[in-house]
This record gives sequence, C-alpha cells and structure tokens, in this order.
Amino acid sequence: MMATGGFIFLLSLLGYCGALRESKCLLGFYGLLLVIILLLEITAVGMAYVYKDKVESEMKSFLKDSIDKYYVADKGKENGPTLLWNYMMAEMSCCGVDNYTDFYASDSFKETGYKVPPACCKMTSNTTLLDRDCPKSPKMENSYMYTGCYKTFMERVSDHMNIVIYVVISVVIIELLSTFLAFCLCKSIEPYYDDK
Repeated sequence: MMATGGFIFLLSLLGYCGALRESKCLLGFYGLLLVIILLLEITAVGMAYVYKDKVESEMKSFLKDSIDKYYVADKGKENGPTLLWNYMMAEMSCCGVDNYTDFYASDSFKETGYKVPPACCKMTSNTTLLDRDCPKSPKMENSYMYTGCYKTFMERVSDHMNIVIYVVISVVIIELLSTFLAFCLCKSIEPYYDDK
C-alpha cells in the first residue's frame, strides 16, 4: 500500500509540475501513464472475472494467512491486522474467513485458551459481550462462530451491487476526464517565442 501511495504521489506530482511549468513533455507523459493505469485496471477486472474461482481461492488463502501470521488475541497487544479483523467481525457479525476454525492456525490465538475471539461473540454494545463465557464456550446463541466473513462480505456486495457499479463507473469517468484534460492542456500549450 505504501508503494502504491508513493506511485500515486509521484504521478500527481508529475501532472502538477507539468501543468505548473507548462511542459508538453511532462503533461504528455502524465496523460500516457493515466491511460496505462486505466488499461491495467480494465485488464485486472477482466482477469478477475475470467478467473473468478482462482481469485476467490487466492483471496481466501491470503485472508487466512493474515490470521495465521498476524492475529493476536491478547488484549492490549493488538496490531493493525488484529484490529481490522476485530472491527470487521464485530461490524459484520461474522467470525473468520469461513468460520471460527480459521483461528486455530494462529499459534498466538491457541495460547489464549479461547475457542473463538471475543469479536466473534454477540455483544450488547460495541464492547460488552452478551455472554462473558462466549470466547471459551461459544454456542450459536451467543456467537457468530459458523458465519464466515468472506461469504458475508460477498453477500453485502451483491446486495449493494447498484452502488458498486455506480462507484466504478464514476471512477472510470473521472480517470477518463483527467486523461482528456491532461492531453487538452498539453495540446493548448504554445511554445514560447521571443519576438526580438
């Protein structure tokens, strides 16, 4: 993510400097990079659609790997991935990628003696467990132990598919507009001639 952010920063700086200095070369290169990025995005979406099953299995593998390597159940020692997983499980009322057994791959989770993370338990408020014994003795009544987050997320995306489509179309239009404007600005820049 840092590399992507750095690339976007450099790309934006390139466009800004090209416009500020009225450089056809920089603006043309900026517009060309925007076209390449748009083509790569379209290709990635097409490949994801064609290889949907492979993408799904790779995504699940990546998510399970993040639990295995980075999930920490000790209160006060949470890291970024742990906080993200806990937030997602509490907000979406789910547990793990497929179910609660995904956490058994994590050595740090096994050391706690819990059967499910506290975030997989039903809560009365955002922080108070409905049943204090839930992490050690989960049941269907007090936890979401059999509800996987991947399936829940995909159901929410399909339920809001119209919004997803409108957002994707808006992003593509903005990218096309910025590319068009970069090339228009590049074309409108007149070379500087000294009349002397």
